[in-house]
Amino acid sequence: MRRVSNLAFNREFPAVSGLSGIPRDNRVELARDLHNAFDPEAVGVWLEGFPSIPLGWLYRKDSNRDALLRKLDEGGALTGHVEVQKRAGKAIKVVVFWL
Repeated sequence: MRRVSNLAFNREFPAVSGLSGIPRDNRVELARDLHNAFDPEAVGVWLEGFPSIPLGWLYRKDSNRDALLRKLDEGGALTGHVEVQKRAGKAIKVVVFWL
């Protein structure tokens, strides 16, 4: 099933990666962020080619988070991509993936 979640963008990502934007044709991997000091259940989003720092995270109250964590705990690998969508006139970064 196709899922869409808002992306909490990592503000440190551009400086570490050297990217000024997210490539249009991108691939991301969703996985537990075991190094997140603020959230032990954090779901990180890593842009392909940049394994050292997450692009961002799913929000704690995201409606997809519980199902995604169960899938990850079962050993499933989750991939998707990042899109910029217009919502109420604002550009919002979202992660599109399939469960």
